[in-house]
Amino acid sequence: MLVLATDITIFHVFGVCLALWAVILSAIGARRHDFPGKGRGTGIVIAITAVLVACTIGSAIGTAKNEPKGGEEAGKVNKAGREGTGQPSQGGGVAPGTGANAGQEPGGNSSQDTQPAPAPAGTVKTLLLSADPTGQLRFDKNTLSAPAGAVRITLKNPAPVPHNISIEGPGGIDKQGPTVQQGGASQVEATLKPGTYTYYCSVPGHRQAGMQGTLTVK
Repeated sequence: MLVLATDITIFHVFGVCLALWAVILSAIGARRHDFPGKGRGTGIVIAITAVLVACTIGSAIGTAKNEPKGGEEAGKVNKAGREGTGQPSQGGGVAPGTGANAGQEPGGNSSQDTQPAPAPAGTVKTLLLSADPTGQLRFDKNTLSAPAGAVRITLKNPAPVPHNISIEGPGGIDKQGPTVQQGGASQVEATLKPGTYTYYCSVPGHRQAGMQGTLTVK
């Protein structure tokens, strides 16, 4: 009740009076078809209606002028509240990641200026293989050859069984490529020295059935 009382203004009072007056006129008019009739009655009704309308409009304008603007009140609350934030001092703070200890080096002394550019990677020799498309456990090539250096063997699998390509040989070389289903491709890459290596399919039972070959590196 206290909250309602503090929110009621003169505009509300005149608005309620105008609404009640309209209800009264409607009720009387419904019972008396000749209301307000002629003569003094008509003048009184018009005068009362005009006064109520004028007072309602005037109180609405006055109430609107007296209400504080939302932006001003919000600014006051922000400044006066415990959590309000004022404007930063002139110059502002240091942006994140740009301070003296942010890991940045002075111009002209960066690691890119002092370290030599990496040497270009050597050429990779790619060797192509294919599994038997009928599903027999064999490659289409039993021998391969390549120069010493980086060698990549790529196996295409058109067979209805899974396969992969693996390699082993001198220097502890023992690498296996991913096993792929029909339509996939498996590959293995290694840096090889001159010698003889064995490439094979490491799926259980495939190498034992003859799915292997010899790679000669010169």
